[in-house]
Amino acid sequence: MKVLQVRKSCSVIELAEQLDVSDETIRRDIRHMASTGAVEKIHGGVMLPHNSAEPPFLSRLQEQREEKQRIAKLTTSFIKDGETLLIDNGSTSCYIAKELITHRNLTIVTNSTEVARELCSRNNNRVFMAGGEIRSDDSAAYGPTAIEFARQFTTHKAILSMGSVHAQQGYLDFDLAEAEFKRAILPQAEQIIVVADHTKFNKSGTVRVADFTSVDKLVTDQMPPADLVESIGSNRIFVAP
Repeated sequence: MKVLQVRKSCSVIELAEQLDVSDETIRRDIRHMASTGAVEKIHGGVMLPHNSAEPPFLSRLQEQREEKQRIAKLTTSFIKDGETLLIDNGSTSCYIAKELITHRNLTIVTNSTEVARELCSRNNNRVFMAGGEIRSDDSAAYGPTAIEFARQFTTHKAILSMGSVHAQQGYLDFDLAEAEFKRAILPQAEQIIVVADHTKFNKSGTVRVADFTSVDKLVTDQMPPADLVESIGSNRIFVAP
């Protein structure tokens, strides 16, 4: 995936040589990754998908990077040492995990291996990782096993990344499994914080996650358009400087 982020497409032979594995190993991996939508197979090689609703995870990490870092900094200012947090998988969530490394005695519940890796073994934190099948695109766990695991915890705050914030439809995502996981953990937290940069405003989503009254804070990098402000309520919107 890192090679494809740079080159956009690559042949099986080139990948086999670069990764020092057989052609068949590359083809097998490509078949699996294509089945998840992370890549598209082409004759003799592989490329990033043209028509995916969301780009692959490594690419999303680089998009609006500065904005996501600002959002992460403001979000972590709401978190106190010793709190219990549920953090879902998402590119902004990864930046939040990096900002949390100075916090102490946190209990983190997450379905993201990236978030778990960033926060485990730091400052007396405890990290609980939801199980289930790990997706190849973003190294996150979804499905019934992950949901059942997360439901065992009650948390002070749940921090959820979101694919779309729509004035008429509420908070939405593009993937059914991601939306189901987020919906399932809404009742587990005392406070729900959604993090989303301005590119998500009134973007067409696929699966509804929550209405505006279910979320306590929207942390973003720009004040949303007037219709969104009216729907959400200005007292629930926090704009990162």
